[in-house]
Amino acid sequence: MSKLIVLLFLVMTAGCSLHGTSTGNPVVALTFDPYNSAASTKVSEAVSAQAISSVKFCFKRLRFKQAGSSTNPDPTLDSDNIDFQLGEISVSDLGTILGAITLPVGTYVRVEFDLENHCASGQSIQLTNSNGSFSTNERITIKFNGVFNHAADEPLALNVQPITSALNTVSAANQIRTKAETASGTY
Repeated sequence: MSKLIVLLFLVMTAGCSLHGTSTGNPVVALTFDPYNSAASTKVSEAVSAQAISSVKFCFKRLRFKQAGSSTNPDPTLDSDNIDFQLGEISVSDLGTILGAITLPVGTYVRVEFDLENHCASGQSIQLTNSNGSFSTNERITIKFNGVFNHAADEPLALNVQPITSALNTVSAANQIRTKAETASGTY
């Protein structure tokens, strides 16, 4: 069902030139895959398992990285930046449609999102887990690693599970950035 929704979204947005060049770069429809909101799936640990009940990200920009490319220490100056100001998005354990961009044909090995505090809440990440509700206004970069051979209009589903699992363990606001940036998603 989620693949059908992504396909419909891709078809609906394929004619829109959200970003890119006049050369007709293909469209990528980005989604987060569903994730398990419990830190543990073992029955013996279920009683003490932390559970993340809500996560919100404030998106500012993204970067698609090809093999051998690095990220500028100041991500706002990175040459691979694509403005992707979705605003504040609630990340659902059932999957989340993020949006579509045009992207030059190529092979990409990493996708990076910058989360910043420019949304109405003033927070880059907000979350609630078994330890309470926490937020931060720090700039945070979340990363997804894999191989994406981009040649035509197509969806790209990002596995956010490692990041949400790390956020499950947050017990103080000052841990959010480290936990989110240390965990890398996949695709």
